[in-house]
Amino acid sequence: MYAFIARQPIFNTDMNTIAYELLFRDGMNNRFPDVSAEYATSRMISDQFLCVPSQRIAGALTSFINFPSHMVINRSGEALDKDNVVIEILEDAVPGEELLQAVKEMNANGYRFALDDFTLAAEWDAFLPYISILKFDVRNNTLAQIENYLQPRKNLTGHIKYLAEKVETKEEFEKYREAGFTLFQGYFFCRPEIIKYKRLSQNQLAIFRLQVEVGRNKPDFRIIESLIKTDLTLSYKIMRYMKHTAFKYAGACNFSKLTLSEVLMYLGENQLRRFVAVVVLASAGNDTVNELYPLSMMRGKFCELVAEKMDEPLLAENAFICGLFSLLDTILELPMAELMKQIAVPQSVSNALCHQEGVLAEIVSLCRLYEQQKWNEAAKKCHALGLSEEEVIEAMRMATLWAGENAVN
Repeated sequence: MYAFIARQPIFNTDMNTIAYELLFRDGMNNRFPDVSAEYATSRMISDQFLCVPSQRIAGALTSFINFPSHMVINRSGEALDKDNVVIEILEDAVPGEELLQAVKEMNANGYRFALDDFTLAAEWDAFLPYISILKFDVRNNTLAQIENYLQPRKNLTGHIKYLAEKVETKEEFEKYREAGFTLFQGYFFCRPEIIKYKRLSQNQLAIFRLQVEVGRNKPDFRIIESLIKTDLTLSYKIMRYMKHTAFKYAGACNFSKLTLSEVLMYLGENQLRRFVAVVVLASAGNDTVNELYPLSMMRGKFCELVAEKMDEPLLAENAFICGLFSLLDTILELPMAELMKQIAVPQSVSNALCHQEGVLAEIVSLCRLYEQQKWNEAAKKCHALGLSEEEVIEAMRMATLWAGENAVN
């Protein structure tokens, strides 16, 4: 259950790191694997940006991500935090009208684009007003060729920064810096480093069912909610997606107060389909379900059932999320407080998981006591919550059955 990423620093004229280009890897070998660009980019979005806290990858710096042209056209980049990402349009892209329209619209919404090793042709001129960075491969183009391209386009490129990539010597760095380049990348500075980290695995059948359901003309949001609830990865990622992406459509809406069903309804069919498309493509060849996953699902269902017995419907839905995420720090080997900052969860859930505060924390604690067979402490906790021991034992039995059924389906 590990994922790998290579990151190569991008430097300014003072040779300080100001960004990283992130490159997909499938192991510790520092080379691009034999996979499609679409798969690589989808895995980057799914694993790095919807699962792992971004600070673990690039800190507070900007991340440059390679995008095939049709993923730009499909607005897949809207799954990313526009304030911390630059979308690189790959060199094999064709400068057509659909691509231009997508770049124009996303740029108007605050997304930044880089043209990566593009052909120095007039067909790209229409894109230049919406491009933030031009990347020139100094191995493929001489400085004279680059200057011949830029000179007649000064009126189109005044707002654009120039990046020299594949810089291999100090002399090349100084030459391009004197020519007006302000960003640099290459082996002269640093080779890409491999980062290995834990990632969440996914329930393949749940993802398949989810794909089928969102593909219908009229998706059933109740079915979608039930499928997402049975998979820890999907639950976490959709909350994070809501936190970092969909909020831009919401104005002043406070997403931390929304339940999972409300999150799905607010996202709507189009946003939900976009989210599922990224996750489905990235899930190919994933690992088997870890033993902590059915335990997480059991906790979620147990907390939900206990909260329902307390006759508080809203508390019940939040209790499910609280129980489901209660082992997330163990699975990802990251602090719970850091993880909670990355997703949109109610404050009561965050308080319970990070600070062990509130009724939800008491319910999760009750679940742990039963897992650890601390019967006397569990009995005291039952009474403190106004529950009978019989009710709680039945909730544990039902939750265990539910988690077992969904783990093998």
